[in-house]
Amino acid sequence: MARILLLLFIAFLIYLVIKGLLRVGGKKKDEAADVPTAGTAAGEDMIACARCGVNVPRSETRELEGRRVCASNPNCLAKPK
Repeated sequence: MARILLLLFIAFLIYLVIKGLLRVGGKKKDEAADVPTAGTAAGEDMIACARCGVNVPRSETRELEGRRVCASNPNCLAKPK
């Protein structure tokens, strides 16, 4: 009876180890997918919007009358400075 309990205990430990290894491997893949990559190694330039003053990445701005403004910010309705 003691041997059966010992074997069940060892099987349970092996199950926990395998389950833990699979969980760690899965988290690394999911975290890597959620992290956006920068355009360059140094990252992307942040630019202050000419209308509202919010700092946004250069790729999220558009040029309007020679100045960079928010491209998709619905709250950017302030008058130009």
